[in-house]
Amino acid sequence: MRLRSVVVSTQPTVEPVSLTEAKAQLSLLPEQTDDDALIVGLIAAARRLVERRLGLALAPQQLRARYEPDGDGWRRAGAGSGPAVLELPIAPVLTGNTYPVAVDVDGVAVSSSTYSVDSDSLPGAIRFSSAPSMSDSSTLTVSYWSGPVGKIPPQLRAAILLYVGHLYVHREAVGDRADELPMAFETLLASESVSGRW
Repeated sequence: MRLRSVVVSTQPTVEPVSLTEAKAQLSLLPEQTDDDALIVGLIAAARRLVERRLGLALAPQQLRARYEPDGDGWRRAGAGSGPAVLELPIAPVLTGNTYPVAVDVDGVAVSSSTYSVDSDSLPGAIRFSSAPSMSDSSTLTVSYWSGPVGKIPPQLRAAILLYVGHLYVHREAVGDRADELPMAFETLLASESVSGRW
């Protein structure tokens, strides 16, 4: 199976860094509210950048991943003889009644009794006891939730705050000189990468 697309179908409602924390990073007093809307947007932009770079969700969000057959068939666990496995593109996977997982092929629901969600693996995965049948033109869709359990690691909070500060100071697309983010940002991201990406 080949991943064709992944989209956020339900955006996060709470950011991992608060407006108060970002204003402290920017040395702004609480009563300085003129740029609050801008700063809230910068927090979301910084979070999204870190998420894309690492392949991690830093705030709970619902995702829709679509797959298509790629000619190689299903990846199998256990040296090729185990259950069919479908890796999910964004980790960690949230499960439970609050965070449902749904699988369908061409709009027809796949019974949840035929698969289990492995939220402990990185990336998260769906293991099928009985792989759904698909034609060459079929689309398999997985709707699931991804996000941290508890607070995000301190180095990722620091990376978001660094990026918010950078964006706040450098608001123009083109300036007199090229300003790059300090190497500390890259080091913070590298320290938390689970995929080797950053």
